Amino acid sequence: MITKWINEPIVVHINKDAVPAAFIWRRRLYRITDIINWWRVPGAWWNGEDIKLFLQVAAVHKNLGYYELRSSDGEWFLHGVLD
Repeated sequence: MITKWINEPIVVHINKDAVPAAFIWRRRLYRITDIINWWRVPGAWWNGEDIKLFLQVAAVHKNLGYYELRSSDGEWFLHGVLD
């Protein structure tokens, strides 16, 4: 369950296996420790939108937290913070 909607752009670091390993949000590095879930949602193809990829991840900055990331049209966003 998302407890706080964020929808801010982030920088995602991809590892050698093409899997997200970390992200930077508000100048802080969050190391992804686990990808809990992922799914795809079709974009508005009639407007040229790509498929949106969503990831629910566990990540550590100072403490462990749970986040939802979204990728669409080559950009990444912190979609929300999970409770």
